[in-house]
Amino acid sequence: MRYLLGFSYAGTKFTGFQRGTGERSVEDCILHVLNENSLGVNFRCCSRTDRGVSAIMNTCTIDTDRNAVDIIGILNSSLEDIYFHEYAKVDDDFNVRRVMYKKYIYIIPETGIFPLIKLEDLKKFEGEHDFSNFCKLNGRNTRRTVMEIDEFHRNNMRYISFKARGFLWNQIRFMMGYAMERSREKRTSEEPFSEEYRVRRLAPAEFLFLEEITYDGIEFRKVIRKSTKKKVERSYMNSLTVFNFNKLMLDITDDTHI
Repeated sequence: MRYLLGFSYAGTKFTGFQRGTGERSVEDCILHVLNENSLGVNFRCCSRTDRGVSAIMNTCTIDTDRNAVDIIGILNSSLEDIYFHEYAKVDDDFNVRRVMYKKYIYIIPETGIFPLIKLEDLKKFEGEHDFSNFCKLNGRNTRRTVMEIDEFHRNNMRYISFKARGFLWNQIRFMMGYAMERSREKRTSEEPFSEEYRVRRLAPAEFLFLEEITYDGIEFRKVIRKSTKKKVERSYMNSLTVFNFNKLMLDITDDTHI
């Protein structure tokens, strides 16, 4: 059987996401528990977030004969700063990276030039463009379509949301960097894709969160236990209070979801 699992993690607690990036990457930590307990094979993740980027909802698939709820229980009891909270049974040929869309959110701190960032500057990235000047090049096709960029307020904090089927390496952080440059220096080109704009500024990773991954026809079942809720609270209280992000993270572990 193949299961699709949803999980969260505090990116600031890891050396990176992808396996082999350091002593404590997100994938390496998960793989260690899967292999040590013979929980499943063919482990594959949807999004490989930048170092320092956190997730409220990332996904992975594993092939296993074990019960999904038992697997999640073992993972959560063995891992620190990673929390599995939902699952769905999928077809054996299901591709975890074939999504309808992904949504990231960027917290706008109340310091420095961040409060001066204008949504209208970021809206210029909506639609299909060549993002070669707004990513770390790694041989992939740099044309991408950004479905929507918007802002909202929650818990007295301002957030920018980015929605697309897929993003390039560092793409959102470079787009935020452009908006930061526009706020700091009005001589920065009004058109980010023009020949005039060649300043590349990478916004900090720790304010960026993968919030949502949506699949066509997939309905997740939540598996949340009080012990997991306490672990989430302890970890995020220790690492992310400076961003006032605890409430948003803890929303996924509300007892009403059990």
